[in-house]
Amino acid sequence: MGYLRGLTHGAIAGAILGLLYAPESGLSMRQRVSRLLGQAEDMMAADSAVAPATPRRRGATGTESRARRP
Repeated sequence: MGYLRGLTHGAIAGAILGLLYAPESGLSMRQRVSRLLGQAEDMMAADSAVAPATPRRRGATGTESRARRP
């Protein structure tokens, strides 16, 4: 899990830095970021309204399986 979390955080940081150093004026960049964040917020609100939380599935025996580590 640590690798995926680091990869995700690195991708987010890279996207933010890319936006900050893009050759675009500050006003148009702020407008674009604001528009994109609004769209993301709308998408997340729609997803949470459409898909209710589902319980986690258990194994066939009724107990959760655990991965074995070497």
